[in-house]
Amino acid sequence: MPDHLDYQFAASAPLPDGTEKVYVANDYSSGQLDWYSLDLDASIKMLGSVPGSETTGFLPDKPFTTIPIPVSFSGMPNTRWWTFEDHATNFGDIDASTTDLAKLLFIELALVDSNDWFVVPCTLPSGSLAQVRGMAVTNVFGERLWIQAADQGVDEAWGRWSMFTINILNAPADSSSADTTLLMLPTLASAQYGPPQEEVFLVRDEVANMAWGVEKTVPLASGISRPGSEVAKQTFNYLQSLIPGSGTPPALAAAVRYQAMNSVPENWIPFIPVHVPNNNRQIQLQRAAMPRILVGDFNPAQKVQPLTSLLRAGLDLIPAQTYFLHEEEVPRAGARLTQYYARARWTQGQVYTWLCAQKQTGRGEAASGLAFDRLVDQNQAEG
Repeated sequence: MPDHLDYQFAASAPLPDGTEKVYVANDYSSGQLDWYSLDLDASIKMLGSVPGSETTGFLPDKPFTTIPIPVSFSGMPNTRWWTFEDHATNFGDIDASTTDLAKLLFIELALVDSNDWFVVPCTLPSGSLAQVRGMAVTNVFGERLWIQAADQGVDEAWGRWSMFTINILNAPADSSSADTTLLMLPTLASAQYGPPQEEVFLVRDEVANMAWGVEKTVPLASGISRPGSEVAKQTFNYLQSLIPGSGTPPALAAAVRYQAMNSVPENWIPFIPVHVPNNNRQIQLQRAAMPRILVGDFNPAQKVQPLTSLLRAGLDLIPAQTYFLHEEEVPRAGARLTQYYARARWTQGQVYTWLCAQKQTGRGEAASGLAFDRLVDQNQAEG
């Protein structure tokens, strides 16, 4: 699990002149790969040749003739006079203020400019780069007009507007032309997903001034998964039973007792804030460990280690490495990390099974109850 909680990869597409277009994904974590997940990196020229990549099997480029189809949608205003639309869609019920630009643009498109839009059907193969060099439009007067892409020009121009185009990273100063190609990724339409093998909630604890990785589901050596709270409790009870004479402690005569520190369930893994190296203002989260305190055990307390691979990054290395997490990866809403198996069938019938991890929005903040230096009632249970 990287410090940004996402996948990072690069892919390239060969061009007819022998060069490549290199696409990078710096923060992919949604589980659904599409054109908006990638950026075009102009600083990388090639990723390396792959045998057979020069043969794509695509048909050569050629113009085709078609008739544009007017756009239609539910609730669209009727273009004929004295013709009323049905009440299935009520655009007048949309509540938009002066700052809701997306809603205002949508209403203007639906009510004012809806009959000015047309669709030109064009079937493209998956795993291809498509570019419309232009359209030759013939009107009813016999005139032929050559129309080019409206989003061409300088990529950083403030008035440029486009959709379904790729952002350019590290573009040289002498070549800032916008990329108007359409990327058709060979992605899956659907897949079968198994139950979570691992599930972790990253939450903030403002009272304790730290973050926690709560292991909701942990894998066992048998290959099945169980709730992390049950496994943590059973592990603690088993280790406590190995301590000789670890029965009920004798009753205290005082009405209160001093408690240096209480504990939390063993499936709660702490992340403490530390300074970023060579920076006195920015902080990051470092994985820490809670001591396992057993009644009647006079040996040094062992550290509680996470059971999920999502939180064990660096622990299984020799020597073990410290794991740091960027602070912005744990917002106030928290984060939900899952790891599960997926299975899908590709176009030629091959079956693929893989293990994937996904990050989603969490369920908000949490309170661990961790406290220090307390006077508690003598009858209060340890916790």
